Amino acid sequence: MALEFDTSFDPAYGRAVTVAPDVLRITAGNPSPFTFHGTNSYLVGRDTLAVIDPGPEDDAHLETLLTAIAGRPVSHIFVSHT
Repeated sequence: MALEFDTSFDPAYGRAVTVAPDVLRITAGNPSPFTFHGTNSYLVGRDTLAVIDPGPEDDAHLETLLTAIAGRPVSHIFVSHT
């Protein structure tokens, strides 16, 4: 039995994508064998947010995060890997 990998994915660089209620995904433009299409960061919440994996040191990614945060308070920042 061979494994079949679904590699279809629209990273939507430069914008936040809703992936579940009150969950946004922002993909950094740093594709590689390790990151696939790029590092994914997540914003969770509505009025107050948690940031999961804020991403690489990249000005465009930071600008997209700040735009999606839109001045709301961030109560938590979680880093799930180095």
